[in-house]
Amino acid sequence: MYPTMFRLPFLPDWLADIKSYGVMMMLAFLTGIWLACRRAYKSQADPDVVINIGFIALILGVVGARAMFVIHYWETRFANQADPLWAVFDIRAGGLEFWGGPLLVIPAVAIYLRYIAKVSARWYLDITIPSLAWGLAITRIGCFLNGCCWGAVCLQEHDAAHDHAHDQASIPWAVTFPYGSAAMHQQYRFGQRVLPKELIQIIQTGESRPFPRDYLDAWEGDAGETYRQLDQDRKQASAAYAEANQTGADAATLKRHKAELEHAKTTFDEFTKNSTKGRAVDLLSKQSRQYDMTPDEFIQLAGSYRSKPVHPAQLYATINGLILCWVLTLIFYYRRRHGILVGWFLILYSISRVFLELIRQDNPLDTLGLTISQGISAVTFLVGVLCLWFVHTRMPLVSPRRAKFVLPEEEPPPADKKKQKRK
Repeated sequence: MYPTMFRLPFLPDWLADIKSYGVMMMLAFLTGIWLACRRAYKSQADPDVVINIGFIALILGVVGARAMFVIHYWETRFANQADPLWAVFDIRAGGLEFWGGPLLVIPAVAIYLRYIAKVSARWYLDITIPSLAWGLAITRIGCFLNGCCWGAVCLQEHDAAHDHAHDQASIPWAVTFPYGSAAMHQQYRFGQRVLPKELIQIIQTGESRPFPRDYLDAWEGDAGETYRQLDQDRKQASAAYAEANQTGADAATLKRHKAELEHAKTTFDEFTKNSTKGRAVDLLSKQSRQYDMTPDEFIQLAGSYRSKPVHPAQLYATINGLILCWVLTLIFYYRRRHGILVGWFLILYSISRVFLELIRQDNPLDTLGLTISQGISAVTFLVGVLCLWFVHTRMPLVSPRRAKFVLPEEEPPPADKKKQKRK
């Protein structure tokens, strides 16, 4: 897992982290647009229109994917937040569902092509649809780096269900995610991953959960060093004040030591109560002391527990997207009828998504016994069939609005213009 690809120096934490998923999304956008422009050039279409389509897809794709995620998980992820509206727009915390993107982007692009660009919607959709599959393939690599969209557990049948030291995957390419990952948290809730009592935290509701990974990360960063220094200053000030009392120091000395002790206590309390990282390392320190461990020993213990081996469902989706892009590209170059690629994309991706969901474990079965993506895929499959039927039976073979793009002729330089006037 590499949710953060790199950090920018001299910036606050919330702005410094460059997320791997965002980097892969931008890479998917740029390469997808480049591929679409190549198809446009070979088809004598206007590449500027293709670039405009790309920007529409980038913006509305994120909006649609986020909207679908918010609607799907409103009750469990947003309604109970202190500020639900901020949580909706806090996209850095994650939360996109693919189907929301195409369901908003495809109609919006069709409207743009028909009424604003005033060009053939069928023709340009055919040009850009393979890039949609390409973008899906690349962004799923971002999912893999981020640790989301994980697959189901794949263990050999004879393995002990609760012995993490002897987990044997049933496939050689299975992956495990580190302690604190979303996959490991879910496996703990499902009873698939058992943790030692040292790594279990009891929250206010009385429920148990794995000790948060964020607390460990806070300790390993500067916050751990700050906590140790402030705690040491507090203990030294307390010892100095106690010694001054025992040795019968004068009033001025006692007053000075008391002021130093109060300042050390206040500084320590402000760090552990008013700072997010401070609260995290304080809880980690208390959790480790409860079991007679140092925080470093606690972190080492946590690092030895990972998720059970799972299918790399994100990489399966990447392979599926690449194959789908290749098939749609072949259809594009060998097609005789304009406007068929939207239908073929909806049909082929809907079928593959149903099967991909069978080996994923992150989505709940909350749509008539199916995941929401399977339920949507069943509908989009029928929509794809209707699209093909409509294009084949109600529309001409070639779009009458198709117009080949011709680059404007270059104007001759000023000297040549004068020569032409003399002639």
